[in-house]
Amino acid sequence: MAAFSALFDESFEAMKRLAYLLGADDPENIAQEAFVRLHDRWHTLYDDSKALPYLRAMVVNLSRSRLRHLRVVRRTPPDVMLDELSAESHALARQEHKRIRDALGKLSRRQREVLVLRYWLDLDQAAIAETLGVAVGTVKATTSHAMTNLRKHLEEW
Repeated sequence: MAAFSALFDESFEAMKRLAYLLGADDPENIAQEAFVRLHDRWHTLYDDSKALPYLRAMVVNLSRSRLRHLRVVRRTPPDVMLDELSAESHALARQEHKRIRDALGKLSRRQREVLVLRYWLDLDQAAIAETLGVAVGTVKATTSHAMTNLRKHLEEW
């Protein structure tokens, strides 16, 4: 279980941020749930190196499930307000982050997932394909379309 503990210490914040960037309103709970499920299945892993991709895929799937649930329960979740140290120093950064998050929100689910996995987690195309369960060619095409759409949405702003 030392390997699991090390994976948790190294990856929890990244998995929480991944869930957030995929649009989850409760990213910490999603990351926790993913680790709990991984822990329950740890003995079935034949190779510890497969744990991180498996964990990423669980976070993506749990985020999708959460978003489906939110669409049924309520319209749009309110933006998470971050504690601000000073309005002067963070106002522009906050506006830019909201602009980017809004633009990401206008993309299709798969386009958003591909961009977050590529540019936030810095995964290569093969790892993205494995995480999402699609072909590498699909990742390439989706990334291209997503970047085009993202540029269009950001220019509209």
